[in-house]
Amino acid sequence: ASVKKGLGTVATTLIQKGTIRVGDIFVAGATSGRVKALLLPDGKTRVKEAGPSVPISVVGFDGIPAAGDLLAVCEDEQMARDLAANRERIAREKESAAYQAGLMQSVAATFAADGKFKEQREMCVVVKADVQGSAEALTRALRDLKLEDDESIVTIKVLVSEAGEVSKSDVAIASVTPDTTIIAFNCAANYAATEDARTQGIPIEYYSIVYDAIESVESRMQEVLSPTPEGEYVGQAVVQEVFNIGGLGNIAGSRCTDGFIKKGSNVRVMRGDKILTEDKIRTLRNFKAEVDKIEGGDECGVGLAIFEDFEVGDIIESYVE
Repeated sequence: ASVKKGLGTVATTLIQKGTIRVGDIFVAGATSGRVKALLLPDGKTRVKEAGPSVPISVVGFDGIPAAGDLLAVCEDEQMARDLAANRERIAREKESAAYQAGLMQSVAATFAADGKFKEQREMCVVVKADVQGSAEALTRALRDLKLEDDESIVTIKVLVSEAGEVSKSDVAIASVTPDTTIIAFNCAANYAATEDARTQGIPIEYYSIVYDAIESVESRMQEVLSPTPEGEYVGQAVVQEVFNIGGLGNIAGSRCTDGFIKKGSNVRVMRGDKILTEDKIRTLRNFKAEVDKIEGGDECGVGLAIFEDFEVGDIIESYVE
């Protein structure tokens, strides 16, 4: 199914039994409607009826059916609406049950094997596609993504999954949650939505291959899992010894191994592949002298504003804004 300008929702189906005619009332999954037009595969030729084994596009849905929903002609409009309403209620109940089960799994997953709590982080996306089947397939793939380390778990929350162009309402939904990305799969964004997104700094990314979209989202998930301090990376130092200097606390006796280390810069402290903390350099010494900068190959003493639980082998990365 897809949403087409001037026609509304259009769903392609293969008639298996009986005949469908313009004016018939029907139900398909949790949606219903009345046939306004029947289009042949060329998308232009209109017919008044279609029989078995004929692929036909049906115009007249009051919603967007899911791929695989069976379309059935009903005797009257009230019956079609009642069937659609009941199916929608059942779908909501199943979704609620799945959400509860997923919530329990999420709670269990936030604790490591040793019982240590893991921070749960979510990355939000809005999915729009040319047809509903593509939107559903991409949404399923995104919801299955999960990245974790010793400290946290990152999952995907899909705020919207629909067929049709990106609209102002999609941008409005994305604006509610910080850092939400709109994914447009084989579809465009209208001018108003593009302007709103540009003004509010909301990215709209366009894809025609599912795996490209998934790889891009996974890359951003990695950034959420291991955030980079503000500024440009300029160098790093390796902790060689830890000194306790009275009122200064622990100082990391280090050697600058790449680029340079600058006093006052933002830093990230790594232990192996684990991020210990993000902090700021409070004091930087070369022997006993306080200095502003340490070049590659030189030794130094690094004191941070908050963190001081250094160990030999820790990496201190420096970022300058």
